[in-house]
Parts: sequence; C-alpha cells; structure tokens
Amino acid sequence: MRRPHLKTPAAVAVLVLTAAVALILLAVGIDPAVAVPAGLLFAVLVLWVTSRRAAAMVLGSIGGRPALIGEFPRLHNVVEGLCHTHGIRKPALWVLDSPSGNAAAVGDRRSAAIVVTTGATDLLSLIELEALMAQALVRCRDPHLADETLGAVIARVPGASFITSRFNDTDRTVRTDMAGAEMTRYPNGMQWALEALAELGTFVKGFRAANAHLWLIQPDGAVDTATAIHPTIELRVDALGEL
Repeated sequence: MRRPHLKTPAAVAVLVLTAAVALILLAVGIDPAVAVPAGLLFAVLVLWVTSRRAAAMVLGSIGGRPALIGEFPRLHNVVEGLCHTHGIRKPALWVLDSPSGNAAAVGDRRSAAIVVTTGATDLLSLIELEALMAQALVRCRDPHLADETLGAVIARVPGASFITSRFNDTDRTVRTDMAGAEMTRYPNGMQWALEALAELGTFVKGFRAANAHLWLIQPDGAVDTATAIHPTIELRVDALGEL
C-alpha cells in the first residue's frame, strides 16, 4: 500500500487510530515502546482493509443501483463510445433514481464507477449526456480518485468539513470540465450540459456531506460560495467559454 502523505485523509486516519490504540494500551500498562508500534500497525491494517472496501461502501451509502444495459441503452452507448475512442477502460455504471441532474465518480486503485441520476439519463440531450459522461470519465482517470473515495469513508470519523476541504479546488474542477470538453471536442456541449443540469436541479435526496466532493456538481443545492464545495455553474460555464 502506498505510504499516505501527511496532508491526506489517510494520514489523518492513521494518526488518529495510532494515538487511540496506543493510549488504550498504555492505560492497561503496556510499555510505550510496544504500545506505539502496535497502534501504528493496527492503524495501517485498518486503513488497508478500508481502502479496499471504500468504493463499495460509498456506492452503498449513495443508494444507487447498477445501470442495466436494457434499461439504459443510451447511457451505455455514450460511455462505450467515449471509452473506445480514447482507449479508456469502461467503468461500472450506476444510476440513482432521482429527477435531479447530477453524477458522481467513485473508485479505488483497481476500478472506478460512475453514478448518474435518472433525471440526467432521461432528460439530457445526447450531446449533453456525452459531455457529462466525458467529465465523469476524466474524474475516473484522476489518480486522486481513490484518495477522495477513501476520504468519504474516513470523513464520517474526523468530520466531513475537514475532509472535503482537502478536495475543494475550483481550478481543478474547471480543468476537469475543460478536459471533458476536449474529450468530446465540443466545448459548447459541456456548457449546455452544466446549464441543463442546473435547470433540473442538482440536489440529491439523502446525500451525505461526507460524499459531497465526489459529485460533479454541488449535491445539496447550495449556491452560497462560502458553504458550497463546488464552484458555481456560472463560473464553470464562463471558463469553458475561453476554450
């Protein structure tokens, strides 16, 4: 397992678990020279197990279901076309029964999955759906996705606001939008997709704050830049206009 960077949620989890276990062992009379290494070993083991289950845990908390080809043929055709054109491994596709328009990327170091609301699959035009899926595929290829997914699990312990702040990067979101637009070779499509999603509403019922950073657009409907972890649709659309 890769050594966690000190600023990552994984490192925070290791430090917290190590300290907790070491304190318990010290309280029962274990020598510090044994208690601290034992705490560290336990923390790394727990983190390793959690990292392998993080994607499944997050998908379960989102509450979606696998997108069957027979039920969502257009979604599969769009994603398969993009993956074939760009040599990308097709991620697992899930849907969340919701009239809103949003999507999330979840993954570990072995595989990735895209969760998209049925409002988006049913109501977006083909160009808009392709743009949305291109943006999601860019997220799936991001080397930080595994850390973000693990962070969604860890966030339930030290606090969601602390974890999600690590992934709150307006520039990065805009760059991802642009990369998705370049994948489709049609920047207007990404602009139209963002505007269409805003019209549908991006609120995801039952969403957890710990998962907010995994969604492509603010999932609680917040527009206040002081509380939202995603940049506004207007800012993203304007940035795409520079392409």
